[in-house]
Amino acid sequence: MEQKLRQPGVFGQLCWDTYTVVILGFADQPGTTRDEVLATLDTSALKLLEAYPSLAGQVIKTGQTATNSGRYEIVPYPPHQGKSPVLRKDCTEICPSYENIVKADAPFAMLDGDVVCPVKGLGYQYQAGEEMPVFIAQANFVEGGMLLCFGSMHNALDMNGQGTVLKMFAAAGRGEAYDPKLLLAEKQDTDTLVPFLKPGESPANHDGMRRPSTLNAGPQPKSPPRPVEWHYWRFSAKVLEDLKKEASSGRTWVSTNDAITAFLVQRLSTVRVREGRLPKDEMVQLQRAVDSRSVLSPPVAEGYLGHLVSIAETTWTTAGELSEASFADVAVQTRESLKKVDDHFVRSLVTLINNTKDKTTIFYGARVKSGRDFLVSSWAQLHWLNQCDFGPGVGAPDFVRRARMSPVPDVTYIMPKNAKGDMFLATSLYHEDYVGLANDESWKKRADLTG
Repeated sequence: MEQKLRQPGVFGQLCWDTYTVVILGFADQPGTTRDEVLATLDTSALKLLEAYPSLAGQVIKTGQTATNSGRYEIVPYPPHQGKSPVLRKDCTEICPSYENIVKADAPFAMLDGDVVCPVKGLGYQYQAGEEMPVFIAQANFVEGGMLLCFGSMHNALDMNGQGTVLKMFAAAGRGEAYDPKLLLAEKQDTDTLVPFLKPGESPANHDGMRRPSTLNAGPQPKSPPRPVEWHYWRFSAKVLEDLKKEASSGRTWVSTNDAITAFLVQRLSTVRVREGRLPKDEMVQLQRAVDSRSVLSPPVAEGYLGHLVSIAETTWTTAGELSEASFADVAVQTRESLKKVDDHFVRSLVTLINNTKDKTTIFYGARVKSGRDFLVSSWAQLHWLNQCDFGPGVGAPDFVRRARMSPVPDVTYIMPKNAKGDMFLATSLYHEDYVGLANDESWKKRADLTG
């Protein structure tokens, strides 16, 4: 009997058409062959797909018309039925050695997505008809180690769901039984998981996510290209401690995420004003991805893999106000914007998505202005990975990174802390913004450029 596949749900109907991609770095284990490593990975993957049949599927879109964006579905994917989704690639001749990658703090320059990733991430949209497996992995063997890439189709999973997948993948590698609570959470009805607004309930304001339809959009006028670059910045454990302490001197508690986000927003906005690229009287907006599982009432269980990300918006009336404010005030504003993403906000958003036929008119960062605003997504919740054993011959990763893929102006990823407590910030910035930030005295005192 064919198993019923978990569907993308309402949030998964937004037109992502791309992948969430993460790279884990593992040093070779003494006395272990690559075939033995691959055997562990294949065993883990097959157990994972058996427990989560939807991960062995593919995402397709049906019913698209001139006025309807269609519906995303998860259907069987023959290449992954009873077969491992882990690809093997020998990169010893085309990638730096593992020792050199680790010594350099695993910079973007050494993690070419076109080489080490089997799929493409944010910044690239797959077209109708292209194969989009829900889950895929690639073991890239380099001299002295392995770069293990995991890709999850973004309509089917968000980063929090992918975190659960990594947790289960590792548990399978160690030969441990799966947590039944996590398995049960995946069996929920995705279309009714988040209740819609009740009759008479007023909707929240989602104007920041509305944009013109792209269903029938013609070719866009092309302006001269501006170089956009990915770079990693390292914040040591001591710097993070000091940054959070300074940020918490305001009127409320702030997290490390809040502090590092506020620091980036204030310093880069100051640089843009100082160098004449941003008028002092122009507004600045920050949009942060927020996991909606915990804010719903009742909350959605941790084991749910599907897309449940909302956006928290923070707006500063003028860039001058932002750059001249105390760092603590900026951090507090950044923190307090999260309060807007509550049960009502998420139910309002899911109602809007469900009731809108043309879902290309709803998207994250729809009104963000490049070179002015900020889009931030945090992977900090995956900090447990630095001590997570993936099984015989594999061990625990030395680093967690995003590979260098298509640039997307003003997008930032907060990476999970490493074993030392250091945190890496991945920024995609116009070249002049990158240079300005790298030369900013306040930024240089706390952030070390990795590249």
